This record gives sequence, structure tokens and C-alpha cells, in this order.
Amino acid sequence: MHFYCQLDYEHVPYLSPMGVANGNLANNGCGVCAASMLIESLLNIPFPPEECAVFSKRCGAREGYGTNFYILAGALAARFDLTMRPTEDIGAVTEALRNGARVIANTQGDREGYTGVFSDSGHYLLLDKIRGSEICVYDPMYRPGRYDVPGRIGKVRMDGNAAWADLNVIREDCMDRPYFIFTV
Repeated sequence: MHFYCQLDYEHVPYLSPMGVANGNLANNGCGVCAASMLIESLLNIPFPPEECAVFSKRCGAREGYGTNFYILAGALAARFDLTMRPTEDIGAVTEALRNGARVIANTQGDREGYTGVFSDSGHYLLLDKIRGSEICVYDPMYRPGRYDVPGRIGKVRMDGNAAWADLNVIREDCMDRPYFIFTV
């Protein structure tokens, strides 16, 4: 599995339709990097962030601050002949992962009484597989030390670039946000 960290892609333009002059993958590309990892993991073909960013813009998924994954998910499914369905049901997500699907999750971030584990605001992640109640997460913002801060410590177990977290951590982080399930 090739891991893409959006912070490595400041040189790749991802300009906002709202005219944000500094739009690039480093500051707006979590959805693009998660989509690249999704396609490469599910289909074992190259789909690097540079290519995915162009695709996302062309299909109209680039919005003011980030990516509209409802648009990008449908376009990815059509281009790569995949089945995609959005859900907010973690049970459907875990069942799909057990059956070989890949899932893009959308975190909510911090809220009153809760510190976001994977982000302090909205953010896209790739859920790659499940073992027992632990889900393997590829976080496009991952750098060593990311989960070693108050509110995050002890909630993620790292294995290289893969973050393993209990499904309850994922459920809380993505409360009231969509998951996009992809199958071949």
C-alpha cells in the first residue's frame, strides 16, 4: 500500500473555485490523497495525487475549502467501474471492510467535550481493513507525533504509516459524517 501524505504536495496546485490563491494539496488535499490511496489499494493501479487532483477539479469536486466527496466518490466509481455507496452507519462500514471494501471516512474533528483523534476539523481518511474491532486507517496528514497530543494519546496504534484504531474511535471521530464505501 502506497501512503500519500498531503503535506508532501505543497507544490501541486489545487486552486479553489473561490479564488483562494494558495490552494494546493498540502492545505486542501486530504480528499485527493485519500482517493489516491483508495484506488491504488483497491485496484492495485497507479493513481497518484497529482493525477487525482486534476481529476477532482475536472469532475467539479473541488470546493471552497477542500473536496466535495459526494461528487468525487461518484466520479471515481464511474471512472474505475466501482460500486460506491455513502452511509453514516458504522455497522455497514465494518461489514463492508470485512468483505474487502475500502472506505473513505469524513471526520468531524473537535466538538464540545470531544477532541478529534484524526483531526481537529473536517478531514478525509482511508479505512483500509479491519481486524477484530480494530480498523486500519491511512491519514493523509500523518506525521510521527500526530497522535501524541492530549486527547489523542493511546487511541491509535501505529504500524509504519498505518494507524490502527478501535471502531468506537472511528465512530466518535466521524459522528454525523458520511462514509463512502467502495467495492470492485
